[in-house]
Amino acid sequence: MTYAQKLPVSMLGAALIALGTGQIAQAALLVESESAVVNRDAKEVLFTINFNRVPDFLSVDEFDRQADSFQYFIDADRELPIFGTSPAYSNLESIIRGEEIHVAGDVRIRDVFSVGPSEPNSGGWGKIRGSVPYSLDGTVLKFSAPLQFIGDSDGLFSYRLELYEFGSWNGLTNENKSTIASVPEPNFALGALTFAALSLSLRQKRKHKSAPSPVNQSAWVKA
Repeated sequence: MTYAQKLPVSMLGAALIALGTGQIAQAALLVESESAVVNRDAKEVLFTINFNRVPDFLSVDEFDRQADSFQYFIDADRELPIFGTSPAYSNLESIIRGEEIHVAGDVRIRDVFSVGPSEPNSGGWGKIRGSVPYSLDGTVLKFSAPLQFIGDSDGLFSYRLELYEFGSWNGLTNENKSTIASVPEPNFALGALTFAALSLSLRQKRKHKSAPSPVNQSAWVKA
């Protein structure tokens, strides 16, 4: 996991952007923590970002750029760094576009390269592979996407997360790899019941060998 430490530059950039767009300046949007956890049974991945403040995905400037946005670059080969190959983006499978939330209220996932005229709001990226809903609970953003949408099949991929303020990258980057959801431990209560049933069976066998009287056996079963 790599966090670029460029806070002073980012905050200055945010202030200049805000002055240029007539927006009220606020603290730069930062990532406190993030993850991409894959459920292989469901063939989907849950993305979670905990920001340092509540993001504004709905306000836009005169150029229709969101106040706050994010973008994931997905590499299904799980290589790091993400842009370690040439030409740029040649190793990527998809782009997750938080920049388009203000358009339809969802998170759009696009092809990397456009094969025709650019679609509206695409930012120059390719066609839409799919779109998914998101939830925002205070500073925590969550959304799930089918692996097919992001161009991955085994759930093992790497990604680069970038944040933007009115369309300008704020200089902060996080690169990471997906993790596979752990298989839950067997239910404790079920295990306890199984153990109790096994113990009862063994005790009954021992009682049977000692030929207990019907009265005593009945009393023991009730206990």
